[in-house]
Amino acid sequence: MDLRMRPDTERSLSQGLGLLALWLGLLAAPVAWLVNLLLSYSLVLWACSTGRQYTLHLVTLAMLLVAAGGGLMAWRAWQQAGSEWHNEAGGVLPRSRFMAAMGILLSGLFFLVILAQGIPSFVLSACEP
Repeated sequence: MDLRMRPDTERSLSQGLGLLALWLGLLAAPVAWLVNLLLSYSLVLWACSTGRQYTLHLVTLAMLLVAAGGGLMAWRAWQQAGSEWHNEAGGVLPRSRFMAAMGILLSGLFFLVILAQGIPSFVLSACEP
C-alpha cells in the first residue's frame, strides 16, 4: 500500500461520510431484514382483504435492494481501506477492514434470508393460512 495515501485514507474512514459508510455497510442488511419481517407480517391481512398481494413483493424487493446497497457500501469501504490483512495491533485501517469485511458477509447472509422469506409470497396467496 502506498504510504503517502495512508493518512488521507485513515482520516476519511475515521470521520464523516467514511465512518457513516462503514456503519451503514455493517447494519443496513440486518435492519432491512427486520423491516422486511415486520412489514410483511403486518401487511398480510391488508393484502388478503384488498387483493393487493404485490405490496408484499414490493416490500421484499425494496429490502433486497437495501441489503445489496449495504453490501456495496461495505465493499467500497473494503477497497478504500485496503484488502490486505496485516498483523497490526489496532488503529483506523484494521478496524475499517474488519467492519467492511463483516458488512460484506452480513449483507450476503441477510440478502439470502430476505430472499428466502420472500419466496412464500410468490408461491402462496396472502389469504392462505
